[in-house]
Amino acid sequence: MSGRACGPAVGDLPAEDQNRVYFYTIFPNLLLSLHPDYVMFHTLWPQSPDRTHITCEWLFSPDAFGQPGFDPDDAVRFWDETNRQDWHICEQSHAGMRRGPINPAPTHARGHLRRVGPGVPQGDRHARPTG
Repeated sequence: MSGRACGPAVGDLPAEDQNRVYFYTIFPNLLLSLHPDYVMFHTLWPQSPDRTHITCEWLFSPDAFGQPGFDPDDAVRFWDETNRQDWHICEQSHAGMRRGPINPAPTHARGHLRRVGPGVPQGDRHARPTG
């Protein structure tokens, strides 16, 4: 993976957007990534409480396909690696949630101070996971 652009810009971009990426979450199931040289989107389709089918698609400028050296592989390999890392973290998080409820410990050095908010209990510095 080189990190270089895969092809020409997807449109007439202002100078400040030629090196930016915009990420959007469009509920209920679309993740949209706008890159200068391509658009990539994930569509998530829940199959069960512990399985989701994810489709990832790329859109390139029609001009890109006729240009010498056009190779979308860089973007595809980058996102394949990134997605696999993200999915692994999600799997670990879900595995932890299946272990049962916990009494959360404060995450701040002053966690023993009362937390603010309706229905939020006072923090317990000595809270430990249950189960």
